[in-house]
Amino acid sequence: MWEKEGYIESSGLRLHYLERGRGKPVLLLHGFGETANVWDYLLPYLVGPFRLLALDQRGHGLSDRALEGCYSTLHFVSDIEALVQVLDLKGLTLVGHSMGGRNALVYAALHPQGVERLVVIDYGPELAPEGRRRIVKALRSRGDYFELQQMAQTLMEENPRLDLKRAQEYLLKISKPLEDGRYRWRCDLKLLRAVREGKRVLRDVDLWQFVHRVRCPTLLLRGAESDLLRPEDAQKMAQAMADCRLVEIPHAGHAVPLDNPEATARAIKDFVTT
Repeated sequence: MWEKEGYIESSGLRLHYLERGRGKPVLLLHGFGETANVWDYLLPYLVGPFRLLALDQRGHGLSDRALEGCYSTLHFVSDIEALVQVLDLKGLTLVGHSMGGRNALVYAALHPQGVERLVVIDYGPELAPEGRRRIVKALRSRGDYFELQQMAQTLMEENPRLDLKRAQEYLLKISKPLEDGRYRWRCDLKLLRAVREGKRVLRDVDLWQFVHRVRCPTLLLRGAESDLLRPEDAQKMAQAMADCRLVEIPHAGHAVPLDNPEATARAIKDFVTT
């Protein structure tokens, strides 16, 4: 699995990251409400001359929680800037899923000389309203604290691609146990509540203006069964970029790395090594 972990500082926040391997750096950015450990599923298939890094983005995992209002896209991007500078990451490939894909794309647009390749997973400037409503509805129904078995059943109902073992494993990666036997999400509950309330904390920029500015080769991965990034919107995004290849991952909804980690890792590896 991961070989080591570390911390960097960004704008007064202590941010946690995981690391494995040597070679060209590949930075993995998780989605909203998740942690760096959700990339564990890809590790068996991402074997190669890579220096894999996975960041717990601010407010998530073992990283510090930010002050209220400090969760804008540019705040997240500033954390990537700090990590790149502290670890001296040259020839960087950025990989981001969902919220992480947004952050990766904006960073690549603002730092054209600093990113060699970009992978965006199931995210774009145009997202299906029904998919957004489904996600917000699911977040509202979950609460801040939960019983592991009950929440695993809920996840399986929401995502039929998951079995009980995978659902429980996933929950253990994105939550922490409490003394009373319950679990709580391993993310800033203030941020979680803001998203539940429909605030635009995760949609605070016009992503089109950044899509047009990305110059590096880009791989756009779409879950073939995703209800968030529609095929026509993914195609429109790919055509608007200077050098973008669109690939659909079979047997995957929006949670592409979770639903089909092997195919996701294979697509990333092929893209990085060719």
